[in-house]
Amino acid sequence: MKIVELSVILPVRNVGASISEILQYVSVQTKNINFEIIVVDMGSTDNTVLKAIKFIKESKINGFVIQNGDSTVSAALNTGISKANGQYITFVFARRLYQNYLKVYLQTAVETSADIVYGSINEEESIAAQRRLISKSICQLSGADYIKYIINDKIFIDIAAILISSKFITEKQIRFNELCSFGYSEEFVFRCLLEADIISQAPYIITRNHAFELKRGKQRPVGNSIFQHVDANLRIFDIIKTTQRKNTELIDLFEQQKIPQTIMHGIDIILKEGTPYNSIRGFLRVLGYDKLLVTGKMTNKKLKRRIKIWRVIPWMYKPN
Repeated sequence: MKIVELSVILPVRNVGASISEILQYVSVQTKNINFEIIVVDMGSTDNTVLKAIKFIKESKINGFVIQNGDSTVSAALNTGISKANGQYITFVFARRLYQNYLKVYLQTAVETSADIVYGSINEEESIAAQRRLISKSICQLSGADYIKYIINDKIFIDIAAILISSKFITEKQIRFNELCSFGYSEEFVFRCLLEADIISQAPYIITRNHAFELKRGKQRPVGNSIFQHVDANLRIFDIIKTTQRKNTELIDLFEQQKIPQTIMHGIDIILKEGTPYNSIRGFLRVLGYDKLLVTGKMTNKKLKRRIKIWRVIPWMYKPN
């Protein structure tokens, strides 16, 4: 029996009209890889489950469907992880599809014994990653360094375009926060980075395939739930303060840039949804988020200006 190299976890809900095309897309992306597809249904009320089962059976691909009830995406992803048999795991989302990266990622993971593999976003990064592979030298940054670069927009790591060692996340007991609907993916990635020994960049420029992605319909207002992203950041901040006590640069960057930036993003979202300024200010005060709008030497000028306007003349503040 062949070892399953890769488990592809696909959370879905009410995508019956497109599930066959999505699964066909996954099959093409995993050509020449010994993979399994794990479809986790989040309480579909259409024919998503039946069509997924039919496609897997008729296409004779290695895969199965799990009905996870009316659950969050993070809960569905955890269920998929718990049932995965592959040496590595990747996550596919119907509304954010990347193309032709999995084989290169898998090769990179095997060659470097990586805990996490992510892609390149331009030719310069791709060439540098290729040189590191050829020379067998891994210029290894720490997970803390990666988080600094992510916060400063110097590195891009998307949950929909990563490869993770199953052994790594099992041993470290890393899972998605099932009560979190906003910020759960970033929290998961940051936890992985902080725990990983080897983080490798694949020499492949990741590219979205918009033609196959499901288009988003009209979104329901998210309201104050958007601030779950702040709570996710605070959980990571607690880990950083515990495990990176001497890394004052990262602590200050998280406190003075990342957390305030996330709060202001939430403010922008609900302002655009029509929530009154005073209601937002009252909510932030009750939850204590207003006290987290800390600025300092690590806060960029644009964010400082946004926070100052919001604090002093909120009726003049314009959401990004």
